[in-house]
Amino acid sequence: MGLALEHDEATPTGVRRIVDEQLDAALGELRDAGGAERPADRDKAVHAARKRLKRARAVVRLLHGALDPADFAHANQILRDTGRALADARDAAVIVETLEGLRKDLPGDLYAPAHKRLMARRRAVAKRVLETPGGLESGLTALADLRERAAGWAIDGDGWDVLRPGLKRVYRDGRDTMSVLVVGELDGHGAEMFHEWRKRAKDLWHHCEVLENVWPELFKPLAGAFHDLADLLGDEHDLAVLRVTLRADADVRGEPADRLGPMIEVIDRKRVDLQGRAKALGEKLFAEKPGALLRRFEKYWHAWKPAPDEAPGHTSDDSPADDAADDAPQAAQTG
Repeated sequence: MGLALEHDEATPTGVRRIVDEQLDAALGELRDAGGAERPADRDKAVHAARKRLKRARAVVRLLHGALDPADFAHANQILRDTGRALADARDAAVIVETLEGLRKDLPGDLYAPAHKRLMARRRAVAKRVLETPGGLESGLTALADLRERAAGWAIDGDGWDVLRPGLKRVYRDGRDTMSVLVVGELDGHGAEMFHEWRKRAKDLWHHCEVLENVWPELFKPLAGAFHDLADLLGDEHDLAVLRVTLRADADVRGEPADRLGPMIEVIDRKRVDLQGRAKALGEKLFAEKPGALLRRFEKYWHAWKPAPDEAPGHTSDDSPADDAADDAPQAAQTG
């Protein structure tokens, strides 16, 4: 049925259905990865599985406050750990692709040997992650167990009350992270902060997909805009990882630091451009305070699916005074 909630399904039923569909698809894609003979097919299957896991985890974050804390912690841990187990294989492939995207801007005597080494690293990492006995099987077992447990999740409340706390938390964390990045007081943690912002952008992309049927003309383009932001930040992150990988490889081989100078300059220049574009888009997407955004979205929800005992236009008890609390520093989510 897809990632969107349907008008005729209760919210708890709908979110359990969405998580089940994503886990089922991820399990199939991981089995495909285990049986793939060509590296390209294996990379494609791993990438597809990781996207499914991220969608499922975004929906779990949307349930923050409505899902039993033990179930929330269990699901978050399984999805995080399984995704991380696959990350090395996917990242090794992405680093090669990122370097290939810079080929026209790099001297051939630097590009060719770097590409050769990164290709060898890609093969070694894929072999370790996907061919080590028990490696892939443990992830399949954990996801199958989670799928069975998720079918019986007790979700507190119904309708908008299920979604509001988690959506507010993720949006607020994304907005707070962006504020730090715009000010620029990063204390050497720029790459880490941009990566955290990317995670929240991806969560909000998927949250808008969940809400798409509430008002397709609004939420579909909004999902696309958060997707665009996540892509900009993803490209920035890939370049940051490539930079670190090249530096580490040069250190291991005892290569002079200035040898990589032309490559690092190209990478840094492209990162600065992506960061600027991401900030410009982010300032639009996060323009509203969390309380104001949630009140607006709630009005759309109740116009789409009012409860039997309420008139369209009903909203929660959030008031403009809550916006003052939104400005206070908040603890960001992890992972």
